[in-house]
Amino acid sequence: MDYNIRDGRTYMYFKGEPLYPFGYGLSYTTFKYSNLRASSPQLAKDGTLTISVDVTNTGSRAGDDVVQMYVKHLGSKVEFPGEALKGFHRVTLEAGETKTVQIPLKASTLAWWDQKLPGFRVEREPIRVMIGNSSSDIQLTTEVHVQ
Repeated sequence: MDYNIRDGRTYMYFKGEPLYPFGYGLSYTTFKYSNLRASSPQLAKDGTLTISVDVTNTGSRAGDDVVQMYVKHLGSKVEFPGEALKGFHRVTLEAGETKTVQIPLKASTLAWWDQKLPGFRVEREPIRVMIGNSSSDIQLTTEVHVQ
């Protein structure tokens, strides 16, 4: 039997379409995301930056939303999952209300284990930061360069 996780044996490397995407849930109202921005276009290998997004309740009643931040490696030497959840923030909004949500992104969460060091390594590469309310409903993206 093949137990290699990179061959689709875990949700991280699964190549098919999941029955329920990561972060799936229902609400009694609707939300819109806008104005995605990073506190810096560069992320130091040992640093942290803040991802901010405005969330608006576009429905007719109050509700909660869980803003989720996913990351995709764009230039790594090793294989990573297609996208990985790196942060989230729950926000409560009245009908028509807008709030800014901030989610920290630590470079250390982008590291991989290098057997040659041995130790964790953070690569210099561009990454795509994706914001949505589930892994199948990404609404905004931006790129950040890890230095």
